[in-house]
Amino acid sequence: MPATWAAVGAISSIAGGIFGATQADQQNRQAREGQEAQQKLLNEQAKLQNEYNQRKFEADKENYRKQVEYNFETAVKNWQYNMTLRALEEKTNAQQYLMNIENSQKQLTFNEIAAQQAQSREQLALNDAKAEYRFNAQDQLVAQLQAQGKARLGQAGRSMQKRVQSSEAQIGRDLAVMSASLTGEINASHLRMFDINMGKYAANANVEAARMLRPGRLPDIPAPTKPPEPTWVEPMKILPGMAPPAAQQSTMMPLIEGFGSAATSLASVDWKSGNTGKLPAPLPGGGGNTAGYITQQNTQFGGQTFSYKSPTSYTPNYSFGGLT
Repeated sequence: MPATWAAVGAISSIAGGIFGATQADQQNRQAREGQEAQQKLLNEQAKLQNEYNQRKFEADKENYRKQVEYNFETAVKNWQYNMTLRALEEKTNAQQYLMNIENSQKQLTFNEIAAQQAQSREQLALNDAKAEYRFNAQDQLVAQLQAQGKARLGQAGRSMQKRVQSSEAQIGRDLAVMSASLTGEINASHLRMFDINMGKYAANANVEAARMLRPGRLPDIPAPTKPPEPTWVEPMKILPGMAPPAAQQSTMMPLIEGFGSAATSLASVDWKSGNTGKLPAPLPGGGGNTAGYITQQNTQFGGQTFSYKSPTSYTPNYSFGGLT
């Protein structure tokens, strides 16, 4: 009976080892499949990221070119508008200059006429003073002659001579006063003529100072230009990450442990003693072979063949309470 249980235990140990190895192999296969699925997902993510980066790179270049084109067109429109303003400003400056020249010429003409009028009035006043002097001188001369005639009609001698000299002296004084007055008037007239000429010169100088300079051509407005094309750097390719390696369990260890336990169980049985007998029936896996003690068992697993030997017949030795 102990041998029977040992044989059963050995077979159970071997079957458990085979089952454990099968389970380990299945778990290893599932782990590898999980690793492959995760690696495939990482590869797909890297591929999608690279495709997105490339599309974004191309979009950035296209957006840059569109922005540059828009800025250039806007700059051209502004340049054309500024050129129109520049031409209008040049035209306005030219018109203002012509008007200024015309007004300056008119002012110079007015100054000339005003000076001539002032000089003419001054000359007329001087002529009047001279004419008045001549009239007064003639009156004095007539008065002198009349005085001399009256003096001669009176008593001759020294008294007459004195009266004539006195009359002539009075007339001479009057003529001297008139001559001095005329000379002063002439000098004053010359000064007024000088003032008139100086006023004309000052007025003309003011006109010249207010005269505009001839306008020149305004500086050109630089035409817009496009910026240089930047150096574009292609986006760096992203390499897919590596999935962590699948955890692998040993498929040999359960077999080794199962066979080790079976060997231990069988080693504890005394196969050479007389207490052996036939099993009532063959053990599983033993087929119909009941003639020998050990039969060869083969098990396929993971493409490999594992062999072990198990007892197929023996004579049981039953004892109980000293009875056999």
